[in-house]
Amino acid sequence: MHINIYRKIKTKLFNAVIKLTLITLPKIDRRNLIKIGNKKNTICVVEKEYEFRIKEPIQALAKKRFNKTCGLKKIDCFFGIKFKNVRLIGPYGIPFTNNGRIIIEPISKSWLFHTLKITIIHLGFIGFLRQYLLAIFPIFDSKLNFLKSGGYLLCRGAKSSSKNRELPDPVFGHWLGEQLPQIRAIEGVYQKFGMKCPLIINKKPKDWQIESLELMGYGEKNLYEFNQKGLRVGEIIIPSLRNLHSKETEFDPKARKWAAERLQLNFAHINLNKYHNKNICLFRQNENTRRISNYDFVKKSIKKNNYNEVTIDNLTLFESSKNFYLAENFLSIYGSGILRIMFMKRPKKLIEIFSTKKNDREIFFLLANEFNMNYECIPAETVNNNYDNKHDHTFEESEWLVPITELEKCLIS
Repeated sequence: MHINIYRKIKTKLFNAVIKLTLITLPKIDRRNLIKIGNKKNTICVVEKEYEFRIKEPIQALAKKRFNKTCGLKKIDCFFGIKFKNVRLIGPYGIPFTNNGRIIIEPISKSWLFHTLKITIIHLGFIGFLRQYLLAIFPIFDSKLNFLKSGGYLLCRGAKSSSKNRELPDPVFGHWLGEQLPQIRAIEGVYQKFGMKCPLIINKKPKDWQIESLELMGYGEKNLYEFNQKGLRVGEIIIPSLRNLHSKETEFDPKARKWAAERLQLNFAHINLNKYHNKNICLFRQNENTRRISNYDFVKKSIKKNNYNEVTIDNLTLFESSKNFYLAENFLSIYGSGILRIMFMKRPKKLIEIFSTKKNDREIFFLLANEFNMNYECIPAETVNNNYDNKHDHTFEESEWLVPITELEKCLIS
C-alpha cells in the first residue's frame, strides 16, 4: 500500500518537473515558423491555406456523434522550411535550434509533453541537459554526431512507455497518415532550392516503413537512421505535420490525398484480377487488443452481405495493399488498419466499429471525409477476454461485442 502511494507521489512530482521544464523552454510554433521562413526566404509553400466543408453524415448515430465536427473548416498552408544548425534530441528526435528553442511543428503541441517525458526517461535529466547545451554550443560535440543535411521524417506517433527505456515503436497509421504526406513538403524544398538530402527516420525502422518509402520512390540509400541520443544537422528540412490522433486530428484532405495518389501509382499498371472484391473487411482477430468476441456471427453476416474479409498477416505492404486498391466499401474495427483507405482508388463508404467507452473519437469520421466517403458506425460493447477474465481490462485490451442487427443495417445500406 505504502509502495503504491510512494510511486504515485513520485510520478506526480516527475510529471510536474517535466511540465515546468516545458514551460521554461522557449518554443517556435507554426505561425512563428512561417514568419521566420518568409523573412529569411527559406520556406516553400506547396499548398496555400484553403477551406473545406465537412458534410453531415446520413446515419443518425454518426450524426449524433459528430454533429459539432461538421461545417466549414479552415486548413493551414502546407509547407517545408530550411533551418540551419538544428539538434535532434532523444528517441523522438525533438528539434532544438542553436539558440535553444523547440521547433514544435513536427511533434505537435499536444504531443510535446509526452515526447519530452520519454526523452528525459531515456537520457536522464543530466543527459538531456547535456544534449540541450550541445544544441547551443555545438563546438563541444563530436563530429561523429553530425549530418550535413536531412529531411525530418521521424515517426511522431510511436508507442512508448514511461516504465522502460525501449525505443518508441512506430505506429502504422501515424506513419502512413502523418509522415508520408510530409514528403510533399520536403520535395517542395528540394525543388525550390535545388538541394537533395537523405530522409531522417527512426532507428531500426519497421519493414513496412522501408517498403512504404520505396513505394514513394525512396530506397534505403536515401535514408538516414537517427541516433537515439542526439544529432546535429547542418541544414534540416522541417515539413508541415498533419496530426492524426483520437481527439485532435488535423483535418487536411489535400495532404493525405497527395500521399495516397503517390502510393497508388504502384498499382495502376499491374494485374489485379484476383483482387476484384468491392466490399472488404479488416479485423484484428490475431491481435491482443480489440478482437471481436462474437466473430463467428459477424463472419456469417458479412458473408451473407457479400463482404470479403481480407488478411494482411505475413504479407508485405505491397502485397497486402492489393486487396484495397479496387475496393469501394470498407468495414473495419477502430485502429491503424483503417488508414489503408490510402490505397483505395475509388473509396465510397467506411463502416467503423467503435467502442461505446470512447464515443467521441472522431479521427476516422474525419478521414472518411478527407477521402469523400460516406461514413457509418457500429457501437461495440467491451467484454473480458476469455483467456484472462481476472485482468482489469481497458477498452483497448477487452474484446468487442458487435451488435449483429446494427452491423447488417450498415452492410445493406
